[in-house]
Amino acid sequence: MVEKMLATHQNDKKYMVGFDLGENSCQISYCTAGSTLEPVTFAVTDGTDDYDIPTRMTKKTGVNIWFVGKEAEEWNRQGAGTEVAHILSAAVTGRPINIEGQEYDPCSMLALFIKRCLVLLSTEVPTEKIATLMFTLDSMDAPLVEALKKVRKFLDLPIDDIAWESHSNSYYNFLLMQPRSLHEKDSILFEYDGSRTLYSYRMVYNVKTDPIVAFIKKQEFREMSDEAMKKQQASSQQTTAHDLRDETFLSVLKKCVPVDDISSAFLIGEGFRTRWMKESLSYLCYHRRVFLGNNLYSRGAAYGALMRGDRPQSAREYFFLGDNCLTTNVGVMAMKHDRSMYYPLMSAGTSWYEAGSEKEFIVDGASDLHLILTPITGGETREETITLEGMPVRPPRTTRIKLCLSMNKDGHIMVHAQDLGFGEMFPATDKIWDKEIEIV
Repeated sequence: MVEKMLATHQNDKKYMVGFDLGENSCQISYCTAGSTLEPVTFAVTDGTDDYDIPTRMTKKTGVNIWFVGKEAEEWNRQGAGTEVAHILSAAVTGRPINIEGQEYDPCSMLALFIKRCLVLLSTEVPTEKIATLMFTLDSMDAPLVEALKKVRKFLDLPIDDIAWESHSNSYYNFLLMQPRSLHEKDSILFEYDGSRTLYSYRMVYNVKTDPIVAFIKKQEFREMSDEAMKKQQASSQQTTAHDLRDETFLSVLKKCVPVDDISSAFLIGEGFRTRWMKESLSYLCYHRRVFLGNNLYSRGAAYGALMRGDRPQSAREYFFLGDNCLTTNVGVMAMKHDRSMYYPLMSAGTSWYEAGSEKEFIVDGASDLHLILTPITGGETREETITLEGMPVRPPRTTRIKLCLSMNKDGHIMVHAQDLGFGEMFPATDKIWDKEIEIV
């Protein structure tokens, strides 16, 4: 009730929304800029911790009316419509969705699902008052990013900023906004659906760097899967299923949770909701705080949305190197007011799908471009040369070059340079030079 009253009082503020988008279900959390309150997670049923919105839609038979989430499931049970599941994977693969003999673009379907979810949220957060919408997904690859870009176009919403990040980034964002005692040492997150592999994500901090560099060490434990459990139980008839799961998890914890090096632990996923943890939980809770829940990623995404515009001072002490983040600052030396100075093009820590730069430079008679690469993880600064072979000979400062940089998922920087000439006196040849640079 208090949260509802506060949300109403703060309607004049812009909202930051985190949207955990999964293949089977999604969750939405939100916070407001300048507020000291933690993100609130939208509950499908008021007054409960039922946060999961099934990622499915149902089209009512014969009419253009769509239902989402649990309402979609109910209409499908009644046989009153055609249900659409696996919308996210369809968008990624580009597989058309066929309903009542008509094909629908899968990215437009995913966009429709998202918009309908935001309609559900509008009872607490009006869509027109959302400043930033941050999607968080399990992991990022090129097909997924391309699909999200298409979805963003289909959304056509009055939202200033729509972005995305991985669950790892959301975990990091969540931790940064917690009391310092929870991340003064390393932190660890366990994700377990109760039937498949258990995953651990240890957030490690290198306190010897300035700013402190954080990164994740991921491990998987297949011995926690149902298949492995059944094999173990078959060979130990005296042990109950719950006790065996508890013993196995305790063994996992002893492998990956040192006694004194972890400040906090987080247990997420349906697999932790049944009461089988006894000895394992006792071990995990020794000298550290342990949290159980299932909405960490959407809350972390809400914090991520917040930090895109207003990064707290305490968060500036840290630097996250997630999977396939750029680990190197990239720039060039340029002249400004007759002085040579470093001009940054791409900053370390940027996710590969956001890393990019497009600038124009006037070349001072040189036939080469020199990029300066400075790793933040240690190592020497190095120079990469882009040879402008075939560039027409022109007087100094009469050649404009457009320089475009991007990054692929493999961690390589893609350089694209183009001759723009210099007005009518020196027309552009539109010659192009490309180079791929490996970050080592």
